[in-house]
Amino acid sequence: MNAIGSKESSVILTKYQKSFNDNITLVTVSKKGLLPQAVFDFILLSDFSFPYVEKVLNKTIKTFTSYKKNKTLLDPVLSEKLLKFFSLYDKGQSVFGSIKEFNKWLAEPSFGLGNMVPQELLDTITGIQLVAEELTRIEYGDLA
Repeated sequence: MNAIGSKESSVILTKYQKSFNDNITLVTVSKKGLLPQAVFDFILLSDFSFPYVEKVLNKTIKTFTSYKKNKTLLDPVLSEKLLKFFSLYDKGQSVFGSIKEFNKWLAEPSFGLGNMVPQELLDTITGIQLVAEELTRIEYGDLA
């Protein structure tokens, strides 16, 4: 693992925060499309392997590199998913105190998610939402 420091993760999250602060803005920004740099920012933040990122984003790193080179905006669905990820990481950092600790939690079975590994749910928007809801429960101490 090559996890980035808290300063770097804060810079990345701050870059996207205005885009995921509310659902209207999130949809508006998603429809316009994010720059492909968002994918590489997510990789830095999450420290997920390239194969895993390709799985959850349903495109190859080679494709994203080409998008970046050609300045091709990401499609609305992919942009929305990335903004949801940035929002999730923002919350995860808040709940766990660091991205490193949040990433550790993502990789372990979670009682509140029926002992599923949160990271395994991140390939769908509903899965991302389930993980976000679990973070809220943890934040408020509702671990029953």
